Amino acid sequence: WATRSVGGWAMMFLLFTMTGSATSLFDEKKNGVMLRLLASPISRTHILWGKYLFNMSLGIIQLLFLFTVGWILFDIDIFSNLFNLVLVVIAASIACTAFGMLLAAFCRTAQQANGWGTLLILTMSSIGGAWFPTSLMPDYLLVFSKMTIIYWSIDGFMQVLWRGVGTLAILPNIGILLGIAALVNIVSVLQFKKGHVF
Repeated sequence: WATRSVGGWAMMFLLFTMTGSATSLFDEKKNGVMLRLLASPISRTHILWGKYLFNMSLGIIQLLFLFTVGWILFDIDIFSNLFNLVLVVIAASIACTAFGMLLAAFCRTAQQANGWGTLLILTMSSIGGAWFPTSLMPDYLLVFSKMTIIYWSIDGFMQVLWRGVGTLAILPNIGILLGIAALVNIVSVLQFKKGHVF
């Protein structure tokens, strides 16, 4: 119970954090920071990757911190399979960062991005297993559950922390999370090139 709860809530909080961090692009544009950056010998691509890598690092730190809290408060064993836990954490952070950048790419204002972000995050949390086990869901809803970042992240956390599996067993989870991130990043970059954000 504790492993699922900590993993689920950690992922939901991470998605909110990544949404806020990515949409800070709008504030930077409004405050003139982006114009000063673009006036320097830095391309839009460099700015985006800098923002992406910063947010991804922030996500990794946040997830590891929350699992450490889970270890302290609920005695979750995070050390016996730490390497594989870190692998899932990195993949989950990459995917969540991509989600935040996608919102920033398609929305026109920070308020709009935060509104859509809240709706999508709560939806993904409810069907992805953050609030209750997906085993309680009907089959038709499970199909949609498996389309979410949260589902594959929590499943990876459960396999590592609860079942103690090896690296090979979590490769599908990592592959799917990275695949989602790659697809979303491609769409985001194409949208950013239209230049409505900066």
